[in-house]
Amino acid sequence: MRPESGIRVRRLLAGLIAVVAFAIAWIAFFRQEADPPQLTAAPESKVEPQLLFDKWPKGNPDLVIVLTGQMHGYLQKCGCSHPQKGGLERRYNFIESLKARGWEVIGLDVGDVPHPLPYTPTKEQTLAKYETAMQAMKLMGYKATAVGREELAMPLQDALSKYTLQTGNEYPKVLAANIANKKDFPDTNGGSTLTESDIFTTKGGLKVGVIGVAGMEVTNRTIDSSVKFDGNPAAVVAKTLKTWADKSTDVNVLLYQGPIKWTDPTGRKVDATTAAEGFPAFHIVLCKMPENAEADAPDMPTVVNDGKTMICQVGQKGQNVGVIGVFKGPKGTEYFYQRVTMSEEFETPPDKEKGHPILKLLQDYSDTVKDNDYLSEMAKRKKLHSVQALPNHAKAEYVGDAKCVACHKDEMAVWQKTKHAGAYNALAVLAKNPKGRNFDGECIICHTVGYDFKTGFVNQKQTPNLMNVQCESCHGPSSLHVDEETVNLKKNKGQTHAFTMSLSPWKVNGQGAMPSLKRLEAMVKEPDPTKREAILTPAENHTYLAVYQVCYKCHDQDNDPKFKLESYWPNVVHTGLKKK
Repeated sequence: MRPESGIRVRRLLAGLIAVVAFAIAWIAFFRQEADPPQLTAAPESKVEPQLLFDKWPKGNPDLVIVLTGQMHGYLQKCGCSHPQKGGLERRYNFIESLKARGWEVIGLDVGDVPHPLPYTPTKEQTLAKYETAMQAMKLMGYKATAVGREELAMPLQDALSKYTLQTGNEYPKVLAANIANKKDFPDTNGGSTLTESDIFTTKGGLKVGVIGVAGMEVTNRTIDSSVKFDGNPAAVVAKTLKTWADKSTDVNVLLYQGPIKWTDPTGRKVDATTAAEGFPAFHIVLCKMPENAEADAPDMPTVVNDGKTMICQVGQKGQNVGVIGVFKGPKGTEYFYQRVTMSEEFETPPDKEKGHPILKLLQDYSDTVKDNDYLSEMAKRKKLHSVQALPNHAKAEYVGDAKCVACHKDEMAVWQKTKHAGAYNALAVLAKNPKGRNFDGECIICHTVGYDFKTGFVNQKQTPNLMNVQCESCHGPSSLHVDEETVNLKKNKGQTHAFTMSLSPWKVNGQGAMPSLKRLEAMVKEPDPTKREAILTPAENHTYLAVYQVCYKCHDQDNDPKFKLESYWPNVVHTGLKKK
């Protein structure tokens, strides 16, 4: 086995041009009935292909195994700006490109397929995402997925009912060797929707054995009381391997639901590394990344047992996959590894979109979200905005930009020229594959005002005044400010009230403004991080960081990986504009 001979994925060029044609770009337009928005799709992006498999032996491998895991509900790429990684559509296209080489390909997943976001309106939507993902993996030729903490949190029976219970014993099978009460999760044939392991024979004649097990990092913290785990995962794995003794398997894989390194409360190491070292019969151990890890994974696996076992981590959110080529030759069976980023090079060409099976699944999912009106369900779960949580501010409500323009005409003129002003139509008009993302709370939260807060956006019909990214998206619910200023203008002209101050939380005692555009331009031009930080005074830096945190709620690493406040601020700057 020579995993070190696999290549490192070529990184996308820093200067990637343009935006994917269907990316959810924020399109600027004026919200005037007499002058409807002019929406223009972004130009097609150009991506340099990754250099793949150049260190692998010549000729076709006997088998290719695609490894994935911890998708966390990301059915599509992770955000709506450029560049983006991930998505089931791209993964399908990538696997199809391998098959087009004449390679036999199977998929294995370590689990944690679903994951509800804090602003996912209903559990039903998360289950619908899980079902879509499992159906997609079936289309891709997956053989198995393990049970992770996210499946247990659904809880497990609900997750199984969305796919495994419906399909019987079809692939991908759900493997859970150390769940002791499998019979409590029956299928329609009198068996169980769970199994501890599987052995299958490939078209090329290789026998592949796969075991799925939850590590103690998971079993010690499970929240599903209906699941009973065996106390010792190692004993369960050992018992299963004994049943394989006369099966003459060629490739053995352990799907280990736990991190590569973990120590239990007693100080004992119980992790993927100890599992791999304790069971050298496994050629491949696929484990998960730590919970606080970045989405990316190491370029190469960790090798143990004198090079006989590779421990693979593939990252989170479906942004990358691990690919193992199995080659049988004079030296025996050799394994070669490649991490592949699901980048824009695997996007579906426009002439191939019609009839694309994954695009159909994604559209079916989007239609399900719309037809069940999951979006409006968020109205039952809205929380208090930080402004509403302040003393004497409980009655603060969102009012919409029409209430702001009366006093802030200059600020509104600036806003109307920004992409924020067209945020809603970027979903409702431009978005495709799937269409209808303006009915999805997981998208709409960053394209409307206060979706996850009380009195905020509910849907287009009930709250049309709160569409797009408006003043209150950053400043908070402003009804009391409007009332306060009305009184102020009539009786106490020039006086500033407490509520008005609460709408600018980045200020200290009413003081604080963003650095000048000249200083921000200097930050953009300065490549040295240390020197760049020194450009701002402590007071300026405080305001800069506070404003950055407000923007980062949507312009985070997933949704806008190139976000830099110093570069974006000139497009939205309105500090110092006078009221009229």
